[in-house]
Amino acid sequence: MLTQEEKLSKFMLAINEYAQEQHDKIMREVEAQNAIELEKAEKEFREESYKTIQRRTGEVRSMISRELAEKESAGKKALLARRNAIEKEVFERAAAKLDEFTKTDAYKTYLRRAALEAKKAFIKCGEEHLASTVIYIRDRDKKCSPLIKTAFGDCTVKVDPTIVLGGLRAENAEIGRVLDVTLDVTLEQQHEWFAENSGLTIA
Repeated sequence: MLTQEEKLSKFMLAINEYAQEQHDKIMREVEAQNAIELEKAEKEFREESYKTIQRRTGEVRSMISRELAEKESAGKKALLARRNAIEKEVFERAAAKLDEFTKTDAYKTYLRRAALEAKKAFIKCGEEHLASTVIYIRDRDKKCSPLIKTAFGDCTVKVDPTIVLGGLRAENAEIGRVLDVTLDVTLEQQHEWFAENSGLTIA
């Protein structure tokens, strides 16, 4: 038969074993819960990290796109300004060449041919209308009025201050016809040709 002391010792041992089992069970549950919470936290972190990376990537792409668009726009503006400067220089030189041309005898021949061309165009509507034709020239060409009248026939020659480079413009209100062979218009029409053929198009 067990003594009181042995019984107490055995009871204490059973209590300690039970307590250890409960402790171990609680620790296992805590570790399992910790593992679940850790996995959940890791998953949330991965998801949040992915969202952050995606958001930041989008922001960086937008920033790069804006910068590229700004640089492209600035580059196009610079190229356009350069193209315009080249075009301006080309046409200033052309105007200077035309000015030199108007000081030659060949220019008088040009005016005579222009007057003949106007007469040929207007006479189709009836020779009786030629006298109502007004031929406009620049002030510097007033001395050529007799030459123009000889080529065209009966007409009125007037100075038009808007004609700067030379040539002439024939108008007949009776038949509603205008023939503009001024050097100003001829040069102006070359702007479109220049834009299409100069190779300086800005895409």
